Amino acid sequence: TYRFNSRFSLSHRVNLFPRINNMGYASTLCDDIIFANRRINTTESILNLKYSFNNKMGLTLRGRHYMSAVENRKFFSLQQDGGLVDNPSFTQNADRSVNFFNIDMVYTWQFAPGSFINLVWKNAVVNSGNAVETNYFKNLGETLDADQNNNLSFKIIYFLDYLKLKKVKREG
Repeated sequence: TYRFNSRFSLSHRVNLFPRINNMGYASTLCDDIIFANRRINTTESILNLKYSFNNKMGLTLRGRHYMSAVENRKFFSLQQDGGLVDNPSFTQNADRSVNFFNIDMVYTWQFAPGSFINLVWKNAVVNSGNAVETNYFKNLGETLDADQNNNLSFKIIYFLDYLKLKKVKREG
């Protein structure tokens, strides 16, 4: 986390989750359930920006890229008793890659005590397939080229003081 001044801060976090020699479901071929010894690499990168215009108004931005790749190395057939036996004849590509890229930007203005206006923009991208790309930046580029889903929402939260309304009604 780096704080530039009292109004602006930036933080970045990278999480790596490698799993080697993981056993898991790979595919189904006719009635044959295929498991695989596989390598799973998962990377998550999160960037947060925060800017405060004043003590009642601010802007936050959060960008997140999640990437997970499954590379199958050796295949097995599941037996009736739950055991696994080698299946060297299985040749299908059962590798998987999934990517999520999200941006959330929120503008918040507290215009009265307990009352807020929120303007929120969300961008979401999902990219998945059988091709496993190990270069992080090439993978990110392919993800950003995929179809995007953008949403814009506007919300007003207004605090009504019941006791003041009750007092106004009695006086009126």
